[in-house]
Amino acid sequence: MKNLFYTSPKHIDKQASIIEIEGQEAQHVSRVLRHKVGDVILVADGEGAQLEVEILEITKKTVVGKKLTTTCDALPSKKKILAMGVIKKRDRLEFAIEKAVELGAWEIVLFNADHSERNRVNSERAETQIISAFKQSGRRWLPKLLVLNSLDEVFDHYENADFILAHEEIEVSNQPKALEKEHSVFLVGPEGGFSSREVELNKEKGGRFVSLGKNRLRAETAVVAFLSQYLFSE
Repeated sequence: MKNLFYTSPKHIDKQASIIEIEGQEAQHVSRVLRHKVGDVILVADGEGAQLEVEILEITKKTVVGKKLTTTCDALPSKKKILAMGVIKKRDRLEFAIEKAVELGAWEIVLFNADHSERNRVNSERAETQIISAFKQSGRRWLPKLLVLNSLDEVFDHYENADFILAHEEIEVSNQPKALEKEHSVFLVGPEGGFSSREVELNKEKGGRFVSLGKNRLRAETAVVAFLSQYLFSE
């Protein structure tokens, strides 16, 4: 499989079929993988398109190419959104983000839950992690990152979505059902789980509850277990 590179749609001149790659991506093309003028590479725009691009010019900061072919994926009919309470250890948070992208999350929301022990998120680093996982998994639509201050804000932002909260006190027999709306928000708590206030809030908002099994899972493991059950729900 060819390496996949990413460039923002704003760097694609559709009329002239010219594509520009800049920053770390350009460095990866020219210095890490040592591509030369005339080589053909794959570039994704994060909005459904994957392009075959012939390299025309390489500078210290950019790679410029001409589009040869384009293939596009349609928007998914069911959009799965992961909303996760911020967890303390950065490596575990990054693991959760990476796996959420691989498992098809349309958007990733990080919020300060009542039991979150860490309340700051390095958005730039998280977005870099998302792009890396996006390229590795060969996806066509780049997940967006959203950072919010509370679960309350998550409900407000996705007012018409279907909310599904994973909770350890729900009976194991209560398994997830089919996705009911265009947007489904999968709610995962931080290390200490959801507070009783947050559980009641989900009830008030008409959200559903599911069990992820009889064993207590780490937050990042819960993300994988949760999204895996809806891997083929499109």
